[in-house]
Amino acid sequence: MERGAAPTRLLVSSAMRHRLVKSAAGALLLVVLTLAAVLLAWNANLLRPSFIRFVSWQSGRPIDVRGELHLHLLTRSPRIEAEQVTIGNPPWTKPGITAEVGKLTVTFAPLLSRQSGLSLLKIDTARLHFMRDSAGRANWQRVDPDKSTGGPLPMIRALELVHTHVTLSDERLHLAYDGDLSVVGPDSAQALQMEGAGTLNQHAVTFRLKGDPLPSAVPDKPYAFEFDERSSGSHFTAQGSLPRPFDLGMVDAAFDASGADLRDLYYLVGVSLPNTGIFHLHGRMVRRGSETLFNDLKAVSGQSDVQGRVSLDTQKGGRTLVHVDLSSNLLRLVDLGLRAAGRDPHPDAPPKLFSDVQLITPATRRVDATGKYSARRLLLSRVEVSELSAPFTIERGLIKAPQITGHFMGGSFVLDLDADANQPPARTRLEMRLTDLQLAQIPHKSESPPYEGSLLLQIHARGRGDSLHALAAGADGSLSARVLRGTIRDSLAELAGVDLRGLGLTLSGRSRQVPVHCAAADFEIHAGVMHATRFFIDSEPVFISGDGQVLLDPETLDLKLRGEPKGLRILRLKAPVLVQGTLLQPKLSVDVADSGLKLVDRGTPNDADCAALQRN
Repeated sequence: MERGAAPTRLLVSSAMRHRLVKSAAGALLLVVLTLAAVLLAWNANLLRPSFIRFVSWQSGRPIDVRGELHLHLLTRSPRIEAEQVTIGNPPWTKPGITAEVGKLTVTFAPLLSRQSGLSLLKIDTARLHFMRDSAGRANWQRVDPDKSTGGPLPMIRALELVHTHVTLSDERLHLAYDGDLSVVGPDSAQALQMEGAGTLNQHAVTFRLKGDPLPSAVPDKPYAFEFDERSSGSHFTAQGSLPRPFDLGMVDAAFDASGADLRDLYYLVGVSLPNTGIFHLHGRMVRRGSETLFNDLKAVSGQSDVQGRVSLDTQKGGRTLVHVDLSSNLLRLVDLGLRAAGRDPHPDAPPKLFSDVQLITPATRRVDATGKYSARRLLLSRVEVSELSAPFTIERGLIKAPQITGHFMGGSFVLDLDADANQPPARTRLEMRLTDLQLAQIPHKSESPPYEGSLLLQIHARGRGDSLHALAAGADGSLSARVLRGTIRDSLAELAGVDLRGLGLTLSGRSRQVPVHCAAADFEIHAGVMHATRFFIDSEPVFISGDGQVLLDPETLDLKLRGEPKGLRILRLKAPVLVQGTLLQPKLSVDVADSGLKLVDRGTPNDADCAALQRN
């Protein structure tokens, strides 16, 4: 024997023993694991506390199983069956229960196959309690949304829900659902069909979702679906796809909605919209994670239309960034509001100039927005605004619209508006300057206009309110109007003096125009009441002065005009003319109680300082 042979054999023998020991240990471990698996498969109750704690730890939420628990692990498709299962809320939401399941069956995809996820998820006799807070944290989310988006759901090739009741409280979308939910057609050859019936936001609702057969869902193929929902006379449908199956963060869909009142869509989608008459709305939605785009929007109600696009970006903390680009060919305020929807509690009340449509809603306080609204024609009762352009921003409840422009009665205006909506009703300030308004374009009944001229109007106002009417009803500020040149029908000017000549001109129907050297009206506004501090019309034959007030809440007039002729008048009834009625329907009458008859009135030359007025 060679001298080095013994050490070599010793080394080889040691290595072999080491490998034998490792092999024996591995075989023993395999036997132990196999026996443990057999024991689990035979009777899960032997290790159920440890198994339940493991699943609870993996899911990140408390889980309890009060009934039977069976684990079938020694099969090609492992299966778990559990009864009386309670799943608690995750730590990122308030304490509570997410699900109470009578019987739960979960079958995993076959081992050593290309499939992943679940072959079957079956829930029988369950109560599901879903909730999401205003910050976007929901108990159905798999992970903390502040830390991760969670990604797509596991692939599910067969889904069955029977005898399942769902309650949903979504503070973010303002949705509250209480009703049944079922999934039928779990067979691989059938299309997925999900149906529900109950109440959504306290109104009866039914919905149905139909999708491609679940086994056909593969990662590189869009998953197609159809959705149909009805509630409160409104009908909402959508057709689209999930570009990545089971990833609800990615959606492409076209939608269509119709009904008796656009506001009723709140009961379907949780979005607060204005009251309207019969409406039709359609568009497309593209969602990619926290960003959602609504484009090709088109809404029609009455003779009004709105089209454009709206994008939303949901931020951490629950706030939403919104960008708006909407326009109208024609928007009539009479097509908006409770009266348009047939829900006005006072349907016989006269129409108002200032709309009751709520412009500032609770959603205004939850979003930050930039955007623009424009209208080729905007009808405010009997007057029309053209080429309206209204850019705006909203940040933390502060609304700014510094350059709203448009054309009105031949003139143009610039409106500067800002509002603080953090404490309802909103606190608003506005300044408006209207130049070159043509008096001849003010609606009137006669064939020829009773007055002509160019008007300059300035308004400074502040107040609280979420609609134009509410804002006007309590406004403080001032209004100033000037006419530096113009004409007035001579019969109308003379009638302000209530003399025989003016009455004769009126009865004869003469329409001769006489010059107006200048005119001015100044009002102080306090608590929705406009008090005239200066009011005069300096026409060539008559100097007209006035006083009184305008009540902006009921939109009523209470003005008194007095005319003083500048020349000789015969048989003059010296009586003021009352301007009453409403802003949209003023009425003229003679104040007989404050009258006096003069056979001859030599007149009182009284000319205003029009040059000083022009300088101011």
